[in-house]
Amino acid sequence: MSLDDKFKQAYQMMQAASRLLFVTHLRPDGDALSSLCALRLVAKHLGKDSLAFSQSKNGELFDYLPGFDEIDENITALRKRGNFTDGLIERFDLIIVSDCGALARTALSSELHAFKEAGGKIIEFDHHPHIDDYADLEIREPLKSSSAELIYDFIMANKVPFTKEMADCVLTGILTDTGNFLYPSATDATMKAASAALEAGAHYSKIVSYTLGNKDMAMVKMWGVALERLQLNTRYQMAITVISRDDINAILGEVDIDVAAESELFSGLAGFLSNLAGAKAVLLLYEDRNGMIRGSLRSTANGMYVDRLARALGGGGHERASGFAFPGKLIKKGKKWIVIN
Repeated sequence: MSLDDKFKQAYQMMQAASRLLFVTHLRPDGDALSSLCALRLVAKHLGKDSLAFSQSKNGELFDYLPGFDEIDENITALRKRGNFTDGLIERFDLIIVSDCGALARTALSSELHAFKEAGGKIIEFDHHPHIDDYADLEIREPLKSSSAELIYDFIMANKVPFTKEMADCVLTGILTDTGNFLYPSATDATMKAASAALEAGAHYSKIVSYTLGNKDMAMVKMWGVALERLQLNTRYQMAITVISRDDINAILGEVDIDVAAESELFSGLAGFLSNLAGAKAVLLLYEDRNGMIRGSLRSTANGMYVDRLARALGGGGHERASGFAFPGKLIKKGKKWIVIN
């Protein structure tokens, strides 16, 4: 089924549903919140009753997004607002999950499984690589810069009026996941979607103040470690840096952050490093909590394509943004880092 056909099927499912729930990942970033809010606006256009859920959202970040205050951040609050006490099937007949990467990141894994077993329908919108099979309709496009860009295409495909509120959502998600257009994930299609958002009246200065000025302290510390260890391989013109599991634990503590969330965090860091002059590509290596060494490869402006290297190491991706993973541990010996299997 083509992407356009999937867009139309999703829209038909929304039209047929009576009670919708929109879900995005726990501790949401700008792309997660904006994609959720944009989809709720489509439901509003259709005259549908809907609720929204995102575990542990920050009460201040991106609070200008339409419907932000109506996003419940724990299951108790969702049950209270929705006036139900048992499973999700009691209150909803369609659940739409966006930008989650993995089912565990919804913080509703068991509830969503029970919902589906009871006959409920689930749609998934995402630009992250496939991890879990749980949706009745999966709309996934890893080549998109952000889930917000994917939602923009969904809106356009179904000829839904693109309002100023939707434009704020789309531009927020795009700016969040492209580092304000600095990362190589920003394509011509990304720029066209952003231009359409600006033309529709998106509040660019306000959005940029959030996407530039609201950096998490832990993320900034991680940047510091990565920059301190950054080295250039002059033979291959590749900049390489390393973050060990000890570094991650020291900065994040024992915070409950899953593998998918870590992957997103370091993907953003690799994108930030891709602005480096004098290199054709950037490689960020880090250890995840499951004993895997993960690599994020990014091409710099006018740099080399990195997908072939990722595939040679058992991974994949696209020309300017790819990744790989293999079992092992990063150990420092003298001034060098080595991989131990």
